[in-house]
Amino acid sequence: MTDNELKELVASLAVQGRETDRRMQETDRRMQETDRQIKQVNKQIGEIGNKWGTFAEGMAIESIKKILAEKFQADTVSERTMRRIANETFEMDAFGYSNGATNTAVVVEIKSHLREDSVEQIEEMLTNFPKFFPDHANKKLFGLVACVHAPESLKNVLFRKGIYLALLSNDTFKLSNAANFKPKNFNPNAA
Repeated sequence: MTDNELKELVASLAVQGRETDRRMQETDRRMQETDRQIKQVNKQIGEIGNKWGTFAEGMAIESIKKILAEKFQADTVSERTMRRIANETFEMDAFGYSNGATNTAVVVEIKSHLREDSVEQIEEMLTNFPKFFPDHANKKLFGLVACVHAPESLKNVLFRKGIYLALLSNDTFKLSNAANFKPKNFNPNAA
């Protein structure tokens, strides 16, 4: 190979290297733009999910108040109850309780779709309830999940665990537990 051929080869390789660098930079820019768009879409999906959850809560709350009053004789019902202890927070979509003869507290979680993590969430709430609400330590404690849609398998899981279920039916939420349903009192200290 002559010096000129060698120089031409080196010059050609330099041009190809610059073109490769340019293409890699362009690919990197496109990937960053794609990442930005994916983050934006994920944020929008999250916002839609939050709005759907808020919609489900708004749709359910009047029915839940009625269920708490009629089924559990709750004389006090609150929406979006939150209590904080140190750096821990406990939140309920709704909460009802009664004093006197019935002496009962009901933790309510409202979901658009019942999922496995929803079952775990209500169980954790019922377990942690006494820590955050010691003023209700003498009450029977029940859990209630209200949802628009629930797969049959998860309905059965709730029933086996003794947690009440309210489903949307003709624009209102109604208890939908089987006739042989045995609710669980999650406060072993209250009879």
